[in-house]
Amino acid sequence: MESEFDRGSEAQVAASLTLGTATVGKNIWRSARRFIFKRILHADDTPHRIALGVAISTFVGFSPIMGMQTVVSIALAALFRANKAVCLPFVWITNPVTFVPVYWSCWRLGAAIFRSHSPDDEAAIMHKLSALAHGGADASASIFSLEFWAEMGRIMLEMGAELWIGTTVVGLVAGITMYFVTKTLTIAYRVKRQERMMHKHETRRLRLSARRAARGFAATGEMP
Repeated sequence: MESEFDRGSEAQVAASLTLGTATVGKNIWRSARRFIFKRILHADDTPHRIALGVAISTFVGFSPIMGMQTVVSIALAALFRANKAVCLPFVWITNPVTFVPVYWSCWRLGAAIFRSHSPDDEAAIMHKLSALAHGGADASASIFSLEFWAEMGRIMLEMGAELWIGTTVVGLVAGITMYFVTKTLTIAYRVKRQERMMHKHETRRLRLSARRAARGFAATGEMP
């Protein structure tokens, strides 16, 4: 029979996990907000180049070349004269934590376009991706080992054209969307910031004029 102590311990563990998850979520949101404000909205570049950099990195982030996305994204950004500093963290949309659901969903989209998949194919693909996420066929094949990346490349090839078509479609839609969203937000933020700066400048000017008028009145005893 489960004791009250055991139940209390389980409750404490659950509460600790919940608190830890909430803390991690807050830290991620804080880091993302800091990146958006410092790297994107305050970037010393045109809204078009900033938005193009985000769009390119988003598109590349969905491509099945995990591990090479950063290099490819920066190279494409340089080729198309986009802002390279904003490529992170968008290029890491697919990472060792998220690649299973992302590639699985993109593969299903590509398979639906080709009308070439079966339930057995879906089960096999999911099994391979899940096995890789948990260390691959060899439990020592972590993300820091050559075995992991060799297995990743092999699975990406086995998933065939369905994966590449699916990731291309999703990447294009997401990239184009992010371009317009980023450009619109950057322009709106800069206009708002300019308005605040002008308002602050005008307020400072009026205060200075009022102080000068007050000093003149105090010196002459007459209203200016």
